[in-house]
Amino acid sequence: MTPKYLFVLLALLALACNKTLDTEPQAAIADETAIVDKKSAQAALIGVYDGLQGYASTSLIALDLAGDNVVNYNNQNVVVATKTAANTSAGFIPIYTTINRANFVINKVPVLDDPFFTTEQKNQVLGEAYFLRGLAYFDLVKTYGGVQIILDPTKYIGVKRSTKEGTYAQVLSDLDKAESLLKETLNRNLANRFSVYALKARFYLYTEQWEQAALYAGKTISSTTNFSLVKPYSAFFTGKNTTESIFELAFSPSDKNTFYTNWLSAAEGGRRDYIPARQFINELLDPAAGGSRKSLIKQLTDGSWELIQYGKQDGSSSIFILRIAEQYLIRAEALLKKPTPDLAGAIADLNAIRSRSDVTGFVRLPETTAGEVLLAIEKERRYELAFEGHRFIDVVRTGRAGAVFGALNPQLKDSRFWIFPIPQNAVLDDPDNLGGTHQNPGY
Repeated sequence: MTPKYLFVLLALLALACNKTLDTEPQAAIADETAIVDKKSAQAALIGVYDGLQGYASTSLIALDLAGDNVVNYNNQNVVVATKTAANTSAGFIPIYTTINRANFVINKVPVLDDPFFTTEQKNQVLGEAYFLRGLAYFDLVKTYGGVQIILDPTKYIGVKRSTKEGTYAQVLSDLDKAESLLKETLNRNLANRFSVYALKARFYLYTEQWEQAALYAGKTISSTTNFSLVKPYSAFFTGKNTTESIFELAFSPSDKNTFYTNWLSAAEGGRRDYIPARQFINELLDPAAGGSRKSLIKQLTDGSWELIQYGKQDGSSSIFILRIAEQYLIRAEALLKKPTPDLAGAIADLNAIRSRSDVTGFVRLPETTAGEVLLAIEKERRYELAFEGHRFIDVVRTGRAGAVFGALNPQLKDSRFWIFPIPQNAVLDDPDNLGGTHQNPGY
């Protein structure tokens, strides 16, 4: 990767670390020498959040298009599109930009000599940076498999790819450090210990550590004064920073999220590049499946449908990284996959989600099996987290991509295509470590 992709650190001058990201970047930091005191360290940390804001929507839509919930407006009959290195990217280079910004903070802050920068304040900055780097590596490994682990902000080429297991180990290392440094002081737009708990729950689910997944999901679910399922369902995305949110990327008219242009019609200021898949629209409209989650979509006068979850035309729609609803579904799945499945506990968590969305609860019969409940949870995740980048990964990580997606695209019957190719522009930047036999097999 070339320096032009990695060394632009956007800072927000005069912003303190505890403020919400809702103003525009004011200056650029060229390299690590710009982190010289408390103020510049906090500004550099804001640059890491800015990097996450920059790649979140790109990653989300790439993953949604890879599944069966979303299609390209101009190719509506192509559900589960074929991926290639030339035409598929889930924010690979922007994610590394974010990682490198975090690397600068992590490497520079511990050695800063500023009498006004207390140890407690340094720990907060470092904890947030570790969390954001862990999240970025998590986003890479779930999408591409093992990747280059770059921790030195001055070294951006010549690093060999790690294994999937090695990359997950880096994620956990960063999250462990974040958990030790951060406090349970809630800010839904900045990393804190609750956001670490929630991301760890997802991590342990993906790595099939069921006891830990259930434990960490429970840490946020049990914090009822901070987190709860909101009703109606649409309240979490029509509002802002509701009790639904654990970690929410906030935008404003002065720091716009232009994601709405990808989903809304031209009459509403958009391009409508993407739309919900026809069959999935039918499922959302089914009272026994989607329930009140039909509020995610809107029918236009011509009879077509569009997604409105990100539809605020002033650019203030949030992107939801972690929601309490996912934690219920994580715990439900983990309880079923423990050595001794807890059907009652799993069904209770599943039905909490269904009840909020006005869907009839799952009824346990004497012959009900854990497998049947797992399939119900898979469906519920599809509806509940419909346009938040989960569907493709959920079906892949449970080993069901061949069965579920293979009927729509024969390529997915081959497990080599259950991860994305390393994008061609990244391969060109570092061919010795990403090209040739280092590319993901099959691409």
